[in-house]
Parts: sequence; C-alpha cells; structure tokens
Amino acid sequence: MTADIEQGVRYDARHAAAYDRKIRALIPGYEALHELSAFLLVELLPARASVLVAGSGTGEELTRYADLAPDWRLTGLEPSGEMNARAAERCLVAGVAERVRLVEGKPGETELGERFDAATALLVLHFLPDDGAKAAFLAALAHALEPGGWLLLADWAGERGEPMCERLFRAWRSQQDATRPKPEQVALDFAHLDRNVHPVSPERRIALLAEAGFTVEGEYWRAYGLSALLARKTA
Repeated sequence: MTADIEQGVRYDARHAAAYDRKIRALIPGYEALHELSAFLLVELLPARASVLVAGSGTGEELTRYADLAPDWRLTGLEPSGEMNARAAERCLVAGVAERVRLVEGKPGETELGERFDAATALLVLHFLPDDGAKAAFLAALAHALEPGGWLLLADWAGERGEPMCERLFRAWRSQQDATRPKPEQVALDFAHLDRNVHPVSPERRIALLAEAGFTVEGEYWRAYGLSALLARKTA
C-alpha cells in the first residue's frame, strides 16, 4: 500500500512476499470481506465496466474480479513497486494479465486517464490520519468515478478511547494471541496498529464520505471494529 516508509511500514520485496500470508492471519474475516466485495460488485455493475482498485497490493482483488467478470477493465493503483511486481506475477499466473492495468502511485497524485464505474479501497483509509489526508483520499476517489459510480470502502471504524472500540480491540488481540503461533509477531503487529492506524468513529467516516460527494447505501461486512460500506457518488 506504500512505496517507501510510510505509517511505520516499508513494503519492500520481503514484506511484499510475506503480505498475503500475514494479512490473512491478521484480519478476521479477510477472505469473507474479499469474497463479499467481489460478488457485490458483480451485482452492481454491468458485464462491461471499469473498476479501480485503490491500494491494490499483491493483486488479491484484481484476480478475483477478473475471474468473476471477464469483460471488466481493471486498474490497480498501488504506490509500492514491490507490491505491484507481486501483483503482476500473480495476474500472469492467473492468466488475466492482459486484462489488468497496474499503476504505481496514489489517488490524487497519479493521472489515470479515465473515469471508473466503481472503485474499491479495502483496508486502506485507516492508515491515513484525519488531518486532511482521509478527506483528500476520498475526494480523489470521487474524482476518479463516473457520476453515480460505486465505492466499496473497508477500514477500522472506531474512536480510540471509546469503551466499545477498546473492548473490540482487546478481543481482536486475544483472538490473535490464541490463533497465531508467534506471540512476538502478534505483539509487533499490535504495536504497529497502536502507532500507525488512525480509525475514526462511524459517524465521522460517514461525514468524510459526504464531504467527498458520497452517499452511504449501507454496511455489508463487519469483523470486530473493521467494517465495509457501500457508497455511491452523488455530487
């Protein structure tokens, strides 16, 4: 999700190679999030459509969408060259490389040359602080969409310090301690979450989306404090 050291993580070749395994262990319901997102897009979009995947990482979403919808035009936008290299390899192995465009960059900083029918930003927004960065990211996604375009957004929505948010965070940590074999790695992961992830309350997230020109249609996935929304560009 990043090209250099940003938010405390460097997605170099070593991290990129380990990412697919690690993210599945860390995020409860990771597979369900991606499966539900893919089939929701199939429900929303026609057989021929263009989809932007913001923070496309190693190509998890791109290969899923390409498999389900062979006539979609898919663009992955990812600032890490190493992650893009992994995605390119993955798309080649899956036989979908000719239908996927990989772009190195970030929303708002990279000219994509087209407008999209839908965009996804799964597990990205919470890495950005609410100092204008979240608002700028969502505004860039809105700019990239056609009028009426769809956005699938998943991140950690909860206000740190609020009792329920902290309760869910502790439960998540307990789940990780109980299900992963290396407690020292769990400790590192949760120290990273404490330092470098910037969740906002569900109400603030809806307000940020509204400022960017989106109307929230509803929630379609939840795992502890992580949740996914479907929104539509209306302005």
